[in-house]
Amino acid sequence: MQGFEQGPIRPPSEARSLLVRVNRNCPWNRCAFCPVYKGARFSPRTADEVLSDLDAMRRAYGPDGPRTVFLQDANPLLLATDELVRILEGLRERFPRVARVTAYARARTLARRPPEELARLRAAGLDRLHVGLESGSDEVLALVDKGATRADCLEAGRRAKAAGFELSCYVMPGLGGRTRSALHADETASALVVMRPDFVRLRTVAVVPGSGLARLAAEGRFAPCTEGELVAEIRRLLDGLGELATRLESDHLLNLLMELEGELPGERSWLLGLCDRFLTLPADEQARFVLTRRLGFMGRLEDYLRPEVRAELVRALEAEGLGDQALGRVEEIAGELRTRCL
Repeated sequence: MQGFEQGPIRPPSEARSLLVRVNRNCPWNRCAFCPVYKGARFSPRTADEVLSDLDAMRRAYGPDGPRTVFLQDANPLLLATDELVRILEGLRERFPRVARVTAYARARTLARRPPEELARLRAAGLDRLHVGLESGSDEVLALVDKGATRADCLEAGRRAKAAGFELSCYVMPGLGGRTRSALHADETASALVVMRPDFVRLRTVAVVPGSGLARLAAEGRFAPCTEGELVAEIRRLLDGLGELATRLESDHLLNLLMELEGELPGERSWLLGLCDRFLTLPADEQARFVLTRRLGFMGRLEDYLRPEVRAELVRALEAEGLGDQALGRVEEIAGELRTRCL
């Protein structure tokens, strides 16, 4: 028995991090797109409980074990500042080699934490905050019951940067659906320009059966974007970022173009060109790429475009019963496959 708690999720970028559970589940837990924590009650943990876990982790891994740490679950910044400072100081004391401590931070919570409290948390050793912006559009945020406004997100970014945190913002292509795609892209880009995050991380939307988003789709209030529309939306978002200096990451299997990552603004032309290479493919080639990528046969568009690789992938699709006759069902198949990535 390990003798300490750990929560169910962490960002892909924290795959090698020590997971330290500061609270259980999500205090909001109403976002229409999120299947995590549903049916689970939120509860904070005390500093004493977490420090006891850290003692068990030190026994398990030794003082030289982890180099990075991620604080779980959905919103550790809800904890009282004194309690969280005790945890951070205890963590640094037990694991002196730790180079980075990261946490999720809900925008509404972060926007309401006094600057002096955020400064204390930063000084105690909290280095990076992951904030789920998802969209910069109030209309989209309200549609999916995010529980935060554009103004909350902008203020959260301002306070995080002022306190000296590295800021990582999640953006969800497709969250506005087909009818709000342009609005979603434009207002998300303009919000990011104001927030100035160090990282922008793409998380393509997936409509999970039984979720609030699935209910909105059934009611006719949300029409999922096609794979091509998702790429076009991301292209519009990138174009709207202007000269923003940030790092774009596509580090989740939900994203179609996994290689769509780089430094902005320097690599923006290359990133836009990658989107264009997909968007200018004939419809049947787009469909074949989507199927091979979503089935996990390959990961990069440039690999698919190599004739010898493409021929092998076409044979692989036919072996799976997904030859030319399946191309007309590509959106249905791809949508179902995206839900398996959550």
